[in-house]
This record gives sequence, structure tokens and C-alpha cells, in this order.
Amino acid sequence: MEPAELDQVVADARAGVTRATDERARRRLRGQVFTPPRLARLVCDAVLGPLVAAGTRSLTVLDPAAGDGAFLAAAAEVAAGLGATVALIGIERDPALAAACRARLPAATIHTAEALLAAPALPVVDAVIGNPPYLRSIRLKASDPALWSALRGRFAATAHGEWDLYGAFLERALGWVRPGGRVGLITPSRWLTAAWAGGLRAALAATGAVRTIVDFGAAQVFAEAATYAALVILERGVAPALPTLMVRDDGGWRRHAFDPARAGAAPWLAPAPGGDDGDGEATEGGLRLGDVARIAKGTGTNADPVFVLIDPVIDGALVRARGPDGADVAIERDATRPCWRGRDVQDGATAPRARCLVPYDRDGLIPWPALVARWPRAAAYLLGHRPRLEARERGRFAGDRFHCFGRPQNLAFLLDPAAKVIVPDVCRTARAIVDRDGALVLDTAYALRPLPGAPAPWHDIAALHALMRSAAVPAWLARAGAPLRGDYRRWKTAYLAPMPLPTPRRIDAP
Repeated sequence: MEPAELDQVVADARAGVTRATDERARRRLRGQVFTPPRLARLVCDAVLGPLVAAGTRSLTVLDPAAGDGAFLAAAAEVAAGLGATVALIGIERDPALAAACRARLPAATIHTAEALLAAPALPVVDAVIGNPPYLRSIRLKASDPALWSALRGRFAATAHGEWDLYGAFLERALGWVRPGGRVGLITPSRWLTAAWAGGLRAALAATGAVRTIVDFGAAQVFAEAATYAALVILERGVAPALPTLMVRDDGGWRRHAFDPARAGAAPWLAPAPGGDDGDGEATEGGLRLGDVARIAKGTGTNADPVFVLIDPVIDGALVRARGPDGADVAIERDATRPCWRGRDVQDGATAPRARCLVPYDRDGLIPWPALVARWPRAAAYLLGHRPRLEARERGRFAGDRFHCFGRPQNLAFLLDPAAKVIVPDVCRTARAIVDRDGALVLDTAYALRPLPGAPAPWHDIAALHALMRSAAVPAWLARAGAPLRGDYRRWKTAYLAPMPLPTPRRIDAP
């Protein structure tokens, strides 16, 4: 698998961006994004080529999420080019797509079934290929609660509180192939580092089956959807050598030897430049950021235009601002707290630009009658926006809890007056401020505070602030974080916590 071939897949995606249709939107709600032909052929070459080279001239190939048959068609084309015969088997849950696949490939055996739970009796195959559905568990629960319930906890990939459907396919695939058989799947790259996929990484590492991982970085390989993709090649059997991890960045493709057994459930990352273990120079004892600091995501109101007042004016015991409908708002100052949004975390910022109406005592929601008695102006304001608040998440908050936040995570921690460092959840360069006033942090930012007993210098908020403003963090996230367009990166707990702590002398300004 050569960089030029991979780059051509990216070029095809750029050239193939087309007008979205209602049918495409419908497919994406089910996690269906069809694979470009060149990408499908590249995967089939990588999977089938070594099998034929090892003497397998008659192949049986399975696609467990066959869609419109793009992968199976590519397998037939590649096998013919290699001088091999091929028996094609597909499983597709959507009856309309299964019918289209049969029409496209009359000689193939196409089953209409759910592959993970209700797959028909199958022969042991030589290869599994495909592009399994990308569907977060929260969306699967809403669209198909029976399937969500049946899958939850069934696999290491679905044992976390949140998960994604493609992870279960990645874990299950090895069970369909014979010893020496190979698997090639296109998935999002998020599982390589995401917290929910730790069990999946550990399970795959234990099999010794990982052969190649290609991380396309921020480059797009699908014309129909923005997805940060990875190609995963597995082989059932003893690995002859360390697998290869290929990573694409602005400098092109980098190829590394990689040891999944050593990484286990930890994020699977490319080695640091000039290093052989991906850890860089760490403090004595190998401490990581998560060992010395709690990293907490900001709270989510799910209705910021209602709860968050921008550029408010303090008028004695009142806060005055413009509401979401353009009307003047005047509510009790004590009902609000200053709040930091990610966009407000800038060098030189000394105070946030917004205040948030907080209907909570610490992390407990104030009952509606008590809130009316305590802050009648705030209650009247919220009542005026009740239809909007009750419409959140398909009416989940209708009733006497209509005034709650949608995601009130970490409220007690965030409202604690102890000093904390705040960073945006998405940024390109290091940005961090210190809050010493107990301001709330919204979910476009993260807050960090030293853990009790953290060793020097990390017990000091100033050292933590200097670290989060240093060049070390963007350098780490370039390897560990999810890539976004424009060279932006996500700064989140799953990516920040494993970061090796540099020695204090290496904390340089950005």
C-alpha cells in the first residue's frame, strides 16, 4: 500500500463532492455512507493480494454490511486481476439495499439480516471486507432501541457508556475468517484514541491480529460525508512482525512500526518524532496529565440562546441583556454566574463575556416552585421560553424539569471557587486562562485543576497553566487528537489525559 495510492483516494473524494439529496440524508441517519470505487479496490488489493500470493487461488469473501455492493464488486474485480476465483457473500440489513446488491451482483449470495446478532449460517471465509455503519450509540438507541439494547455490553466495543456501531463490526470480523484469513475495514479513526474504544483496542491487541492501520488524518475519503477515516487490516494468526501504522499529516505520509500489545487499551498513537515509543521525554515516573489533574468538560445547557446572556450589564441586583428573541431581559444577578465559552478563552482575557442563568444549587436542580419563590424574574423569563426548552431532545425535559440543563455534567467541580485552568474544546494553537472566581465553564471548553497530592510542580495552578499554554500540548494533540479541517484539534479529556508530562525545563511558551 503506497502513499501515492492513498493520496489518489483523497483526490477522488475532493473531486467527487456532489449535491446532497434526501436519500443521502436518510442513509446517513442509519450510518450508511457508500464507499468510493477506488477506495474499495485499494482495500481489496491489500486484503486479497497477500492471500493469493500465499497460494489461495479460490477465495470466499464476506462483506457483513454490503450496502449497494461496492466492496463485493471491487473484490470480484481484484480477484480476477490476480487470477483467482471468488465466491461473494454479503449481509445487508436494509431490504432495499440488499435487493440492489443482488441486482448488481447476480452471482453473489446476499442475505437480508443483521450481521452482528442474526447472521445466517455462513462458511468460514478467507476474507472480510467492508465499510460498516458509523452510528453512535445514542442515535442507535433513538432509531432502534431493540438493537441498541441487544448490542450494549455484548462486545468489548459496546461495553462503554457510549460507543459506535462500527466498533462491534471491527471486533466481530475476525470470528468470520479462517486461520490465516484477512480483514480490511474502513472505519472512522476515532476509535484509535477515544475513551469508549479502550476495550476494543485491548481486545484487538490481545488477538495479535493487527497488521496495518492507515490513518488518513484530516484528509477526506468520502465525497458524501465529512469523516476522519482509517483503514484497518487484520489477519487471524501469529504476527510475523510488528504491524505498520501509516499516518497522513501536512508533511505527507509517515510509516511506523507499532506494537498494539504494548499500547493495549491506551490510545494508539504514532511514535513521537525522533522517538521510538510515542512517549517523548516525560517526568520521572512516567507521569501523564491525567495523573496530576482532573480534566472536566464544561456543562451543556442544550439551549445556550436562552440560558447564556452575552455582554450583560450589571445593574445593582439585576443583570440586563438582550434575549434570544431580541427582547430586553432583566433577571436577578444571583440567578446567574459568569461563564466561559471556548471562543472567549483568548490571551489577555481577564473576564468572560457572558453570564449563564444557573437553576441549580451546586449540581442539584432547584425545584420549579422554589425557583419561582427565589428568583421570580428569572422564573418568568424561563417560563416565556418554556416551549423551546421543552422541545429539546424530542421532549425529554417536558414537565416540571423544563428549566434544567441538557447536560449538567461536572457542575459542582466547575462552580467550585478554587482556581482552575480553562482551555477551548477546539483550537489550533495553545490557549488557556486561569479562572479564580468560580465562573461556570460551558461545553465548548474544558477545565483543569490539580488533583490532591499532585507532585511538584503540578500541584501549582501556575505550572498547569504554563503547560496548557506551551507548545507541548499542540504537539501532542497533533498525534493524539482528532484532526479537524484547518489544522484545528479537539482538546478533550480522552486526548489530554494520556499526554506525557514534559520535564519543567521543557515547558516552553507557544
